[in-house]
Amino acid sequence: MPNLRKVLDCQVLRLDTRRGTNIVAAYIPFRKDTKLTILFSHGNAVDLALMLPFYREIARELQVNLLGYDYSGYGASTGAPSVLNTFADIEACLAWLLQQGKQSRDIILYGQSVGSGPTCHLAAKTPDLGGVILHSPLATGMRVMNPTWHYWPTFLDVYPNIRLVTKIEAPLLILHGVKDDVVDISAGRALYKAAKNAVEPLWAENCDHQNVELCQDYLPKLRSFTRKVKGL
Repeated sequence: MPNLRKVLDCQVLRLDTRRGTNIVAAYIPFRKDTKLTILFSHGNAVDLALMLPFYREIARELQVNLLGYDYSGYGASTGAPSVLNTFADIEACLAWLLQQGKQSRDIILYGQSVGSGPTCHLAAKTPDLGGVILHSPLATGMRVMNPTWHYWPTFLDVYPNIRLVTKIEAPLLILHGVKDDVVDISAGRALYKAAKNAVEPLWAENCDHQNVELCQDYLPKLRSFTRKVKGL
């Protein structure tokens, strides 16, 4: 059983992963009867403590539950950061949600920047999800270094999202800043083109890698998407 304690409006958990690490997560419920839940995988340069205020705002604005977590080696999570560990980390979070009685169809995976890697990994093998959101996502790890690279030996690349999105059955929303100087917008456009079930994306004008959520269309786009997932 995970170690669980209440902190203000969220539950703080420690979850064991299949790779032997122990990660910290925070669950923010909206209401007891709220079904829709976002599983949020954050970017590289932050941790759970920094993200909590944003998570609370998103849960309140979208009227959803939200589970955020720190990757192995981040914050108070044990182990070391690695691609395989991030896969085990997000799998442990989904397993916890299912153990609480959540249904896959009521879960939206949200991956921001590097968090798009574990998100696409899990979404590609979980066909009955409610939805997937990719925020400033990578096409592949190597293309972050050079967006013009389209082919690279698989064993040398990390987070091959461009191949995984073709396997994602759930509705997929992509959010990307037009002026992103970390992950070029061509990555978001390539993922949108390759996706099987993409909805109308948000190409955020005048936004870069760090401020897409400040775009005036950000919350309306998320509200529209979550309403679609709810069937409203």
